[in-house]
Amino acid sequence: MPAPSRSDVTEMLQRKVQELNALIKVNARITSQLGLEPLLQTVVDAARELVGAAMGGLLVLDPVDPSRYEYFKVSGWPGPVGFPEGHGLFALPYKTGQPLRVADIRHHPRSVGTPAGHPPVGALLAVPLVMRDHMLGSLFLAHRPGGPAFSAEDEELLMAFSTQAAIAIENARLYTKAEQLAVLQERARISQRLHDSVSQIFFVLGIEVDRLLRSARITDPELLQALRRIRSLVAHGAGETRAAIFSLSEDIAVDRPAEQMLEELVRQFERTSGIETSLVTLGSLDMVPKPILRSAMKIISESLNNVRRHSGSPVATVSVSFDGQSLYLSIQDAGCGISDQALAQLAEPSTHYGIRSMRSLVEEFNGSFAIFRNDEGGTTVRVQLPRRTV
Repeated sequence: MPAPSRSDVTEMLQRKVQELNALIKVNARITSQLGLEPLLQTVVDAARELVGAAMGGLLVLDPVDPSRYEYFKVSGWPGPVGFPEGHGLFALPYKTGQPLRVADIRHHPRSVGTPAGHPPVGALLAVPLVMRDHMLGSLFLAHRPGGPAFSAEDEELLMAFSTQAAIAIENARLYTKAEQLAVLQERARISQRLHDSVSQIFFVLGIEVDRLLRSARITDPELLQALRRIRSLVAHGAGETRAAIFSLSEDIAVDRPAEQMLEELVRQFERTSGIETSLVTLGSLDMVPKPILRSAMKIISESLNNVRRHSGSPVATVSVSFDGQSLYLSIQDAGCGISDQALAQLAEPSTHYGIRSMRSLVEEFNGSFAIFRNDEGGTTVRVQLPRRTV
């Protein structure tokens, strides 16, 4: 083979310099991001621009259970609803630890095609995301059929970029954990202050008003009526303070056995609301993926707060079951029941913020959400959260 000419060497060096400059620029973009969600989107957008791909995707594995996905981001197309099944070629890099470069996926023996709504794919370039021998997921780029094949230089460039991306992702995770810890500590501090000061003031006020109401010396009807109004306001204020303490004390860090966390959540609500609350569990809840369990805790907490605020029910029941495929939640009370007007407005954008939040959490997992009035009275919130696996 003849030696490369001076012009060939010059051209190759110029190309390398251009690639390095581009790599430095995109690295600056991702290292400036501290939030995990925006960082992941920046990573896949920057990777697609760096190599000049038509579209791209990024899959991040659950750090607690790597057999499940935690995040899925796409670039260059609107994106699917939900997570992929993990059977496609994009999954090979995090399973094998090796990059994959295919001129046309339709000719690859491991290809399983594309799901409905997915743009057709021709050439594919996929690389693993690895941080200190810890597999984070995979980053992949694609062209539509008829597009150019990816080169060895593209693969080398994407591998170099993926190393920096993995570092940035781990740093963002650490930053997120530090933020969450700071928030939890501040919530605990405010909760304790509320308990030690405001709730005690309401307690003393209630005792004093009750004493005055029992006093035989107060016979003025208007004064008695005013005292009763004050007593009602004191009771309402005390209830709102207890609810605030419950919300602030809620710890959604999923770091203990599932049944223990659910029991603590229910007992804390029972103490602060005065509503007798029972918990029924079924199945191996510790097998539930952590992101699903975290969302379930939020839904249960919001549902119980709605019971306290709106139902007038003396009791509530929380049921949680897992059949290996889906997590099922049911929060039921024996109160006045959700009104027809509220039911009619559930599909409207102006729906109660708490209900919108719960529905949004469920939609993230392609689950189902229902709220309805029971035949025998009271309201039920029913949720199904399917397990998503790699």
